[in-house]
Amino acid sequence: MTTTDTERAYLRIKDKIIKTELMPGAVIKETDLMETLSFGRTPIREALKQLQIEDLVVVKPRRGIFVSDVAITDLLQLFEIRVELEALSIRLAIKRITAEQLTELNNLAKAYAQIDTKDKRELIELDSKFHFLIAEASRNKFLRHDIEHYYNLSTRIWYLVIDLTTPEDIDIKAHFTILKAIEAGEADKAVEAITRHIKDFHTTMKRCI
Repeated sequence: MTTTDTERAYLRIKDKIIKTELMPGAVIKETDLMETLSFGRTPIREALKQLQIEDLVVVKPRRGIFVSDVAITDLLQLFEIRVELEALSIRLAIKRITAEQLTELNNLAKAYAQIDTKDKRELIELDSKFHFLIAEASRNKFLRHDIEHYYNLSTRIWYLVIDLTTPEDIDIKAHFTILKAIEAGEADKAVEAITRHIKDFHTTMKRCI
């Protein structure tokens, strides 16, 4: 499937916001994005409209376009909704996951457990792939969309405080615990494991903010 300039611009800008290359509250100038990303004005504008829908960009009349701020209250609210969405996702995934997806989850869990915990950005990348694959295995496109949305908002907070976290904050076995419960078809244990995993993230972020 062909990717349009708007889609590419959207992905590039979103990545910059999530990874805090564009910091919360920063002014967004279309001309700067056009120059740095090599896209025309229309794709940039359309991309920014989509990012506004996703709460990553704020348009303030007569003032301009800004990266959305991050508030301490966001962390609790994101935690509350993520644990509910991902609990549903994992219950559906247990019923619908394919053998190929189980193999891929296993590979991701191995990679997560073997990586140097000092390589925090790579850990974030692997963690996102793990969560998104479970969401995909749920075979519910609306649920998957919402999980990715709220995960991305959470990840932005992670990147904001990444230098304040320590290797001890990362439970490198967490993915294996979740995976084993999925493989065994034990929904309650899987929900408990993924809830604990998200709660550990919330606790670390709360301490660092």
